[in-house]
Amino acid sequence: MPALARFAHPPDRATCRPAGGGRVVPAEERPANRLLRLLTPRAFLRVSPKLKPTRLRAKQVLYTPKQHIGEVYFPENSVICQMSLMANGDTIETATVGLEGASWISASIGAPSMPCETVVAIGGNAHALLIDDLDREMQENEPFRDVLTQYSHALLIHSMRLTACTGLHSLEQRCARWILTTLDRVPEQRFSVTHEFLAMLLGARRPSITTVILDLQRRGMLRVERGRVLVADRAKLLTVACDCHDVIRENYEQVGR
Repeated sequence: MPALARFAHPPDRATCRPAGGGRVVPAEERPANRLLRLLTPRAFLRVSPKLKPTRLRAKQVLYTPKQHIGEVYFPENSVICQMSLMANGDTIETATVGLEGASWISASIGAPSMPCETVVAIGGNAHALLIDDLDREMQENEPFRDVLTQYSHALLIHSMRLTACTGLHSLEQRCARWILTTLDRVPEQRFSVTHEFLAMLLGARRPSITTVILDLQRRGMLRVERGRVLVADRAKLLTVACDCHDVIRENYEQVGR
């Protein structure tokens, strides 16, 4: 099972009863997002009525630089990319968010806009929470605040690691790392992405990405069918990827411990 994919399941199938009484909440009713799964029963009961199920579309722009943010997204099987946007239009990924996290936590601590563009890389389901509700929960819901604070630290490490990854690792290593990290966040061993979009995320030219993908396909690690990337040999792909994949994953796994 992919490392992060197990986050989509509750630690057990028992029901959860908040301290002091209240409605019993079966664990399986929680959204697949890991941050929401980590909340105590009382904390989840408090925030759950404010969550709005949302369908995100691939290449949908959620935030643009300096745009006021109205809501935060907690992905389930979708993947969101945060990208630095240069004056000449060039872009590069600075972090990705899947079921282990949320799109922008700093909006609740005096940073109501994004310094970068945020785009949906893999379409799917998410839960949206209005910024005002996020701010209120961060102030009044201590378990919610604790989980999101831990997550924001892991996201910072993720972003810092990608800075080093971009400068020190080959395009092949970074491409393999991106594919593996994405597979950790989706329910199947496949996803749809164009070479052009992947090039935009990795700060590379489209022909370079095509060369890398074709080579990984020739070596039996990937199969590509009509824009869908399918993993043929995950173990081999892991030998190609840089260790950033494991470092980033392990930091997210520490959230809530």
